[in-house]
Amino acid sequence: MAASSGRAWSDLTRRLKSFRPHREFKQTIRKKNQMFNPLQSRTLNVACKALPTWGGADVLIAQRVSGVEALGKLFKYTVEFATLDSPTFRIYKARELIKSDELIGKTIEISIEFEGKGAFIPGLPGNLGAGNVGAGVRTINGIITEVRQTGSDERRAYYQFTVRPWLWLASKNRDSRVFQDMNVLQVTEAVLKSGNYKFPWQMRLAAVSLNNNVFPPRDFIRQFWQSDFEFLSQIWSEWGIYYHFDGMTLVLCDSPGSHKKHANAYDTVLYHAPEGKRIDEEHIYALSVSRKITAGEITLNDYDYTRSNGRFDMNQSRYSEASFDNAAQYHWGDYTQPMAGAMGLDGKPNDLRNEGDYLARVRVEALRCEGLRLHGTGNLRGLTTGRKFRLEGHPQKELNTRYLVVSTSIDVRNPDELTVTTGSDAQYHCKTDFVVQPDDTFFKTMPREKPRAHPETAVVVGPENQPIWLDGYARTRVQFKWDRLGKLDQNSSCWVRVSQPWHGGPHSFIAVPRIGDEVTIGYHEGDPDKPFIMASKVNQFNPPPFELPRNMALTGLVSQALEGQGHNYVVTDDTPGQQQVQVASDQANSRLVLGYNTRIEYRAGRQQARGLGWELATDAWGVLRANRGMLITTETRSGANSPAKEMGETVQRLTEARDTHENLVGMAQQNQAQDAGADQREVTAALKAQNATVKGGPKSGPNAFPELAEAHLTFASPNGIQATTAGTTHLASGEHLALTTGGHIGIAADASLFATVRSKLRLFVQQAGMRLVAAGGDIDIKALKDSINLLAKLNVTVTANRITISAKEEVEIVGEGSYTRWSLGGVRTGTSGSFEVHSASRNFSGPDSERLPTLPESRPSKEDLHFILGALAHDEAHRYVDEPYELFKGSAKIAQGVTDEFGRVIVPDHQPGTSTYRVKLSNGGQFDLNVKDALNADFAHIEHRTNRGERMS
Repeated sequence: MAASSGRAWSDLTRRLKSFRPHREFKQTIRKKNQMFNPLQSRTLNVACKALPTWGGADVLIAQRVSGVEALGKLFKYTVEFATLDSPTFRIYKARELIKSDELIGKTIEISIEFEGKGAFIPGLPGNLGAGNVGAGVRTINGIITEVRQTGSDERRAYYQFTVRPWLWLASKNRDSRVFQDMNVLQVTEAVLKSGNYKFPWQMRLAAVSLNNNVFPPRDFIRQFWQSDFEFLSQIWSEWGIYYHFDGMTLVLCDSPGSHKKHANAYDTVLYHAPEGKRIDEEHIYALSVSRKITAGEITLNDYDYTRSNGRFDMNQSRYSEASFDNAAQYHWGDYTQPMAGAMGLDGKPNDLRNEGDYLARVRVEALRCEGLRLHGTGNLRGLTTGRKFRLEGHPQKELNTRYLVVSTSIDVRNPDELTVTTGSDAQYHCKTDFVVQPDDTFFKTMPREKPRAHPETAVVVGPENQPIWLDGYARTRVQFKWDRLGKLDQNSSCWVRVSQPWHGGPHSFIAVPRIGDEVTIGYHEGDPDKPFIMASKVNQFNPPPFELPRNMALTGLVSQALEGQGHNYVVTDDTPGQQQVQVASDQANSRLVLGYNTRIEYRAGRQQARGLGWELATDAWGVLRANRGMLITTETRSGANSPAKEMGETVQRLTEARDTHENLVGMAQQNQAQDAGADQREVTAALKAQNATVKGGPKSGPNAFPELAEAHLTFASPNGIQATTAGTTHLASGEHLALTTGGHIGIAADASLFATVRSKLRLFVQQAGMRLVAAGGDIDIKALKDSINLLAKLNVTVTANRITISAKEEVEIVGEGSYTRWSLGGVRTGTSGSFEVHSASRNFSGPDSERLPTLPESRPSKEDLHFILGALAHDEAHRYVDEPYELFKGSAKIAQGVTDEFGRVIVPDHQPGTSTYRVKLSNGGQFDLNVKDALNADFAHIEHRTNRGERMS
């Protein structure tokens, strides 16, 4: 090419000089050199509106440009200038005109002319003999980032400009911000627009193998105190995007199809060995092929807590036949998205398989693309990074194919103006070192490491007028304290998980920060795209719950009502000698205090002492419930050494009481006060069984604590049990009620004492007799159906103002064989001994009789019976509530109604003797109601219903 031609002619000129030829011959050589070497004109030019001029001429004349440009990297070119050389233009004037502040930051265009291919051949028709086919200009556009004066001589000053692409400006800032629900292209556009980078850029992206060839959005992307350039380079490299510059335009690429062919003379480039024949065409004169070992397999893994049992390992490989050329690399990926974006858990999970495969493919392609590269050198002024060309003329035929220019390093020098103007030899120089790869190979750069994120401070945010803002994973939203763009609402961040020492599952603890709380943000794996809440912290708006250091002995949990000022507490008080634990709520002033009872209030902390022991109190209702039994006792147990249910003294007293019952019942039966084998014997039998279940079985193995084998409520005290109320006391038992005392039973009633017994009343006194006295009113003893039998071992004494004995049929008085019998038929008296009558007078008249008093009759009792249908059907799941029904006695319908809230059917006016009723439901169901199942007749049924909180009406 022309550069080789120029060097050849220069060599020839130097050889001729050594022979000192005739002057005319030397001039002829110079003329020939000037004729065939077009490089004597200025091949290198620059254009910049800020460059100074003088008298219409450029003050700065470009002499040399050198620099390096590569795919995915910012280029850097150095342009060397000399000032205008003129007898009337002095150096000081140049220095006055060249102002660095007016030059830096200005756009500049560097033009490098190239001639094209071939020399003119005269005599050929048309354009067949044309020379310089494909001639053109290569331009390099950028920003002047540095101006230096490098020296001067008597006539000129020398300057050096550093030229970089406009994207270099993005490396000068530093920012921290978040991008939500955006993909890499949307983030790119947002960054470039927000940074006021008013320069052209375009996307030549295919997103090969991604769904619909579209880059997927990410829930949360963080620019973590990076420059815009660092941040963009990071996300571009992660998604396999790289760049080069076409003039001033930033071009984003991701595949071979993103690159254009060279135009003009560089669509094909010739290889020509340096020892070959001179040619008038720019060419490659040095070329080497580099083949090196790379890794060829990538495995990525990731974790998604919304799909925590899934396996997310992704594998991509590019197999090579070469030895040791298939090393595998294992990396932590970043492709799962735990539905933390705007849609939250209502969103659609990302296709992690597709996205993970793509990201793994990016890495393996970045490794493999370095495995085969060609490194060359030539006098190629127009060879441009990011363009394709075809190599021709190489003796290794397989190398003559198409290539993508990966990088170039150029050094182009203009012929010195003084040499040209004085007719001296022009010293033009052009050298380009380059790296290429096959044009069908995907070029990629290895993903840049994200900055390692450190803990940061944020505040919990949410919608206005909301105290707390959560989703189904107890995630909340935050705004970082450094965030200048957030609006302190639910859009300030993605959903952020809360980390707690014991959180999640059936064995978890939850205390989610509320809106306004200051929190510390950590990052999983140090990834700035994966924030989580590490802890909450205090500030002047959220101080500790108790005033410190005065309450430094208090430790615990305090929460506040979502609306209002009420609090809940779980607090331990470690004050020496006054330790306590409190579980309390401001709701109804409810509290459980264990230990030294000292009142604790929010903020104020410890207040007045209230006692020692434990207190369970509330201003509302209270319930103590134990499904398997309860012991309430004041029996002494020091510490906590004995088993909790241990109740030896209690069982002993119960046993002694049962024995007392048993002994006295035996005496009553011996004295015929009770029937043998019945009556109070049933009570003692029940007490024996009950005591056995209270005591429990043998202590062994899994039954080491057998007490309360059934769900009894046991009260015990070595000193006394008192119960008092200003209202009514009701003691009810579905089976038996036994009262046993080692002393007396005293009953005192300011009003009356009533006893109503359905079956029998048996009173027995063993020793000191029985006394029934009415200080006022009558004593009525009535047997409405049967007899009254009075028996005394000694005397029966009846004393009154008047005694009346009436009998409907007969009155008979017998005394040791003598008798008197009074009846309707007459009065008959008989004796085996003497009969004496003493009277002051005697009067016998006609017949007479007294009218008998009317005797009351016993009436049959009636009552209402209640039946719970769910209990009778053994179907607790179906309560039969609000079910219409009809009630039958035999075939006769006797009532109808609707079951109540407990699923009960009411049998009104039940009379003893009726054993069965039938109920028919509106849905077709039927039940036989056996009277033994009624509330008043079946103890097991009573207990079942009582446990359910029901009572007989």
